[in-house]
Amino acid sequence: MPARPHPVAVADWSPRATLLGYTTLTYAISWSLWSVWALSETGATLTGTVLFILGGLGPFGASVVLVRASCRDVRAWLRGIFEARIALRYYALALALPVALLLGAAVIHIVLFDGVVTPDLLPGIIEYPLFLGFVVLFGGGLEEPGWRGYLLPELQEAYSPLTAGLLVGVVWAGWHLPLVFIPGTIQHTLPLGLYLLQLVELSVLLTWLANRVGGSVLPAMLLHAGGNALLNYYPVGGVSGATSPLGLGLLVAMLTLAVVALVLTAGTSLGTDRPAR
Repeated sequence: MPARPHPVAVADWSPRATLLGYTTLTYAISWSLWSVWALSETGATLTGTVLFILGGLGPFGASVVLVRASCRDVRAWLRGIFEARIALRYYALALALPVALLLGAAVIHIVLFDGVVTPDLLPGIIEYPLFLGFVVLFGGGLEEPGWRGYLLPELQEAYSPLTAGLLVGVVWAGWHLPLVFIPGTIQHTLPLGLYLLQLVELSVLLTWLANRVGGSVLPAMLLHAGGNALLNYYPVGGVSGATSPLGLGLLVAMLTLAVVALVLTAGTSLGTDRPAR
């Protein structure tokens, strides 16, 4: 009898196999937990919140599993992607860019579309660090070790950073799809096409940021969290205005301009040719 072929070890996976394997594992972890949350009666209870948060940790969890399966040192990998000794300007950029995009969209909303500023609908500015910290620790920020800390470097072994960033963006957008169909999530209220386009474009920006700091995901976590938390502070209607077709459309337009300017400036290398800590 012919010998059975041995399965290819994770360490020997091609980038295409890594993309497929990582996507499958991440989706399986997150979608199963979100399905239990959506189909059960836990709702907004503590159990439901825990299931939702654990589902959001799918990208991080899948990366840890695959790093271990490839016989790499998980601690060394974690130290690399959480390297904090990087230039302060990248932390500042990660915090400031979402603010700039939000204000740019709001100005256009007010000037060209007669939007009305609604300060009474906005949280106090002192609450923003709390929103930001929560999203970093329990929300979208903790996706970044998976997307930009594991999958992106693996794909950049075979693809240009721009292509790799776009591929990660497509997988990232697809990962969110179940939330679009679950009532009660913010994704359920968003115009689907604009939302998915926003994620793919944002992935390009986060790719450049991660590459510029040598693979650390900390600035990407801050930018990701800031983009989520700042929706509460959209000057025209708060979060409802930011997630309306017009508000989200303007935010995506501002992001598009930023990404186009970035690609024209940095090219397809997106910072890999000049990493700077």
